[in-house]
Amino acid sequence: MREKQKEIIESLKVQPTIDPKTEIRKSVDFLKAYLKKYDFFKSLVLGISGGQDSTLAGKLSQMAISELREETGDKDYQFIAVRLPYGVQADESDALAAIDYIKADRTFRVDIQPAVDAAVEAVEANQVTVSDFNKGNIKARQRMIAQYAIAGSTNGVVVGTDHAAEAVTGFTPNLVTAQPISRRFGGWISDRVSSSWKY
Repeated sequence: MREKQKEIIESLKVQPTIDPKTEIRKSVDFLKAYLKKYDFFKSLVLGISGGQDSTLAGKLSQMAISELREETGDKDYQFIAVRLPYGVQADESDALAAIDYIKADRTFRVDIQPAVDAAVEAVEANQVTVSDFNKGNIKARQRMIAQYAIAGSTNGVVVGTDHAAEAVTGFTPNLVTAQPISRRFGGWISDRVSSSWKY
């Protein structure tokens, strides 16, 4: 293992082994406890790409919201899945399949292309070139802006997946799904989460 990997693992307190059922329950309970503690929040907001991390975090968020509605009788609780394509997304079907699996209460679609292209144009007006890599960073920030705008308009918080890539690049959502989960265990837990499981 490389030194940087060790540093990230120690910093994020990634466990060498986990029990998926326990981790699922911890994440759902954590999300519920947060919303109970700060009872002015009524929604969880998450961008759904169709990948493993956002699908898992979305499913856990929806489970928490569904349980909260059932336990409290408060129908204002909602999970909002957000599609954030840059124009036409080649793997849009993956994202839609993830949202269908999650059974999100609400789904928004925000095309980030106009905002990203406007930012690139404004920067390049200063006789500098925005590389594809830098444009990718602008896309990521624009996706964050959209999620926070939706959360701000729905008394919500932005949920994150809290994996090493987000921590290293500085993505800081309002709320993360309990303990950090490594990529390899994220897939394992995803395989064990289904809409019919009750924890």
